[in-house]
Amino acid sequence: MSNIKKIIKKILPDKLIYDYRIIQILPQYIRSKHKAAKISIPEFKMMSDEETVDCIINKNMSLSRFGDGEFLWMCGQKLNSFQKYSPELEKRLINTMKSKNEKLLIGFPKGIIDSHKCNLFARMHWTIIRANYFYDIAKFLDESQTYCDASITRPYIDYCDIEFSRHKFENLKRIWDNKNIVIVEGKKTKLGIGNDLFDNALSIKRIICPAENAFESLEKIEESIKKNVSKDTLMLAALGPTATILASDMCDNGYQMVDIGHIDVEYMWYLHRAILREPIEGKSVNESGNRDCSNVYDNDKIYLNSIICEIN
Repeated sequence: MSNIKKIIKKILPDKLIYDYRIIQILPQYIRSKHKAAKISIPEFKMMSDEETVDCIINKNMSLSRFGDGEFLWMCGQKLNSFQKYSPELEKRLINTMKSKNEKLLIGFPKGIIDSHKCNLFARMHWTIIRANYFYDIAKFLDESQTYCDASITRPYIDYCDIEFSRHKFENLKRIWDNKNIVIVEGKKTKLGIGNDLFDNALSIKRIICPAENAFESLEKIEESIKKNVSKDTLMLAALGPTATILASDMCDNGYQMVDIGHIDVEYMWYLHRAILREPIEGKSVNESGNRDCSNVYDNDKIYLNSIICEIN
């Protein structure tokens, strides 16, 4: 079946596939819409994306982001993902969400409570999530706390307005503008390689982690950071739920780390004006349905010279 899907993707225009996927989830959306409309959503206090970046820059704050996947793990669900579920993963995610560290920003997806700026497919997705999981998610949230939007690092594929996305990327680029940064990422992630996303950074170093099940190597990753990174250096992490936990742990240890998530993939889709969550050459894109990727960047000198440590 997966081979048939790949053949269909090659033959049909992306817009037609996008429309087909809307039709696919339409029955579930219709069942969910009435249920979602009856849910009374508390007025959670949320920062704007600009305020979030201002806090990261001016107050040296860290950021842990919780997407729908993290919340499902916290509810004990097992996902078909690059990270396997474990009770310890669930526990650590819940503890991170409950963190009272004043230097740590916590993000959850604004789309759960307000998706009006999203495209049709994304609005339908968030309606389904809200209808089926809102009360499970809400039990982890605190109405007295101010949150930021976890989707701050996902400013393209769920939206319709190119100018909106351009502004959001420019806002994010302020975080590493003229700074020395250390990127903590999976082996197949390669943030900024093949694009200009981090060209405004002063320098880039990398700690390379396992592409899958990085949570099992959390202690090794933290030891490597403490050994190789000074506390006045900004770190960006792209490691799925491990980054969520890692940003909190390192913040507790006096470091600044921003869970930057899918920013590079989103930027590549933005540059390509992609309609679908398409594969990207040389980079692993779990959401494309194909975790394999070419080795086009494996011998890139800029990439190799930036690596200070690789954790197996």
